[in-house]
Amino acid sequence: MILSPFGVIGGAVAGLGLVIAARGILPGRPDLNDVLSRMDATRLENLERHRDARPNSAMEKAGALLLRSVGEGTLRLPRQQLELVGRSPAAHLGRKLGLALYGLLLPVLTVGLANLAGAPFPFAIPAIAGLGVAVIFWFLPDLQLKQQAVEAKEDFRYAIKAYLRLVQLERAADAAPTQALKRAAEVGEGWVFAKIRDTITRAELEGISPWEGLKRLSIELDVPELGAPADIIAIAGEEGAAVGDTLGAQAKSLSGALVTSAKAQANTASEKMVMPVAMLVLIMTVYIGYPALSRIMAS
Repeated sequence: MILSPFGVIGGAVAGLGLVIAARGILPGRPDLNDVLSRMDATRLENLERHRDARPNSAMEKAGALLLRSVGEGTLRLPRQQLELVGRSPAAHLGRKLGLALYGLLLPVLTVGLANLAGAPFPFAIPAIAGLGVAVIFWFLPDLQLKQQAVEAKEDFRYAIKAYLRLVQLERAADAAPTQALKRAAEVGEGWVFAKIRDTITRAELEGISPWEGLKRLSIELDVPELGAPADIIAIAGEEGAAVGDTLGAQAKSLSGALVTSAKAQANTASEKMVMPVAMLVLIMTVYIGYPALSRIMAS
């Protein structure tokens, strides 16, 4: 039986309407962990300004609706990666929904466009193909987010190296540990320094020391390079020790680790280019040598 593309689209729209109606009549129970997380005022994510911003796009609003209905604990969102790239869970879910919807309709649209162009498909594409493509497209934003998080963590390390140098200079100018952390964060630019400034401000509002806030931020973002200087400054703030040389050594060690990582990435990229370059040389050799060889064989 050959299914009509318009019939499949109509059935998909009708099924989506039934699902939305069922969700409205029988709302799902909220996830307990998600509710307790929102009620806990000591968690840093509840104090960030971008959490209060309203969704802008239609897909982001749909993601926010899905987040409220199902709960973040059920969806298992990669929270650390979202924090690193500065993306809200609603925006991430909206992107996943948009790509999944596009994947669901892609086979039907392909068949419809082919029919309109006068080149119909020789076989019918079942509706289950759209479901398979939708599932694949649903996980594509997660893969992109993982790669973006790796790049953001690398940028974070470079910014922390500069931040250590700035804190060392502030301490050399006889600034107190708290003032050194705050002034160094105010000097720098970029999203990493903005994140550090917000963390220090939230720490002051919560009544805790800035190095405790930085330590907690390093754990939440899984960036241990920020936790080590926080421990060093904690020693200076609690025991009054001179930590300028220690901060410089920490920055130098981090700089060496970043150079090693950059060399490893360059070597990996070079190794990936070996096979394409070898194939290109082989093709050019055959392309140039075959005419001469054919003439020699013919004579």
